[in-house]
Amino acid sequence: MSALRNTLVASVASVGLNGCVYGYINDAATGSAMQDVTVTVASGICSGSGCANPIIQKSDTSGVYIFDAYGNQHGEDQVQYLMVAGGEEALKLVYSRAGYRTVNVFHKPNYENVQQDGETYQVSNVQTVYLCALTAPDSDTDGVCDAAENRYGTNAFSSDTDGDSISDFAELYGSGGVDLRYYGASPTKKDVFVEMDYYPGLKPLQAALDRVTAAFAAAPVSNPDGSTGINLHLVLSQQIAAADANMDLNPAWADFDVIKAKYFPARRAPFFHYALVANQYDASGSSGLSRGIPGHDFMVTMGNWSTPGGTEQQQAGTIMHELGHNIGLQHGGNEGMNYKANYLSLMSYGYQLRGLMKDGTDGVLDYSRVRLASASEASVSELNAFSPIAPTTEADLSHYGVRIGTVLRTGNASANLDFNGSGVIQAGFIAQDLNNDGDTSDFINASQNDWTALIYHGASTIGDANLGSNNNLVAPQTFLVRPETTERCITEFEGRR
Repeated sequence: MSALRNTLVASVASVGLNGCVYGYINDAATGSAMQDVTVTVASGICSGSGCANPIIQKSDTSGVYIFDAYGNQHGEDQVQYLMVAGGEEALKLVYSRAGYRTVNVFHKPNYENVQQDGETYQVSNVQTVYLCALTAPDSDTDGVCDAAENRYGTNAFSSDTDGDSISDFAELYGSGGVDLRYYGASPTKKDVFVEMDYYPGLKPLQAALDRVTAAFAAAPVSNPDGSTGINLHLVLSQQIAAADANMDLNPAWADFDVIKAKYFPARRAPFFHYALVANQYDASGSSGLSRGIPGHDFMVTMGNWSTPGGTEQQQAGTIMHELGHNIGLQHGGNEGMNYKANYLSLMSYGYQLRGLMKDGTDGVLDYSRVRLASASEASVSELNAFSPIAPTTEADLSHYGVRIGTVLRTGNASANLDFNGSGVIQAGFIAQDLNNDGDTSDFINASQNDWTALIYHGASTIGDANLGSNNNLVAPQTFLVRPETTERCITEFEGRR
């Protein structure tokens, strides 16, 4: 490598980024490579001998363009090392050619090492772009013509193929300065994005975050690409400065907003929920709070618990619980009733901090994936436990243990359930408090399958402009529970009862 290239690599290595940005451009109609497409850096910084104004490259006969940081492709007098501009998080690349629609692509460099001729280079691949002719139809008006949608495997008649309230365009190309593909977004598999900021000393455990992510990945949710599960992107972003870390958010949302305005980039608002891991709010010991159901924001507040910030299980359960409120789940699934014994979900106080008991394993993170029939507290059968509602079966219920309040009873949700904890499975019918309110006079409604009831639009705060003709996928500003009436979540004391 020449002295010039050595100097360049040494200079950019100091900021941890060095290498080539490159990508492929094809014709949407034919799928063939496109030559002489101009790629202009509309937002970004260029270092090197080839940084003219404007900063451009053109695709070659194979449809490839390369912003070359090493001088291997275009010569040492045409070195172009691209960096994200200050205050931004992605490059903005503009693709243009006469007779074709201009496309803006946001790319956050994600460098990988490659070997060539005994040398190691760092390169960042921009997603393939299929350019559309000016006259090409775009049935769903999302900015991706029908021919390109066919290439990407998306639905030409829905601007949100996977139904996650983020447009196909945004998941393919990024939007508003955010490169969703960098985080792993797909237009054919549901994505949920959360930025998490945290107080000093309260950084969530990576193991807790990984468990929540895995729970979403294992969700019984079907996707257009044939897979199951939801891609949850918990982006642990930054620590709140000690001077800004208000130790009691009081009033909760007013103080929360002071921090959010300083730390959460507005460009992420159409795509990311915002979570703040803080000490406490409203002088309470509550584990957290959601800003309405569904909603855009939530807080996790276990700083004053006996294990500051919570144990791994408490962190994982509470993060998933509060996010559950943000995506439309109440403490009783589709209602506010808490400790609902026939509702097997992390959304219930009975399971938030402990997880579910499934197949003999305690601490399982999951929303309800089974439906249990209604029950009368005045008359329950320990022999028969709860009844399933199709498509849930008795066999499905037999996998689950049941908590009455927060106490795990012997038996399972299908049969031989020691409702009253007497140690004996009684014949006939008995009265039992099934919602932890101290009486046995309530009728407990049937429970829902949470995973099929999720609301992705965050009360219309999640969703971008490229939803096009399917903009009705983002409902009017509606809450199942308004922010001012959202119930605070469990305290450490309540979790011990």
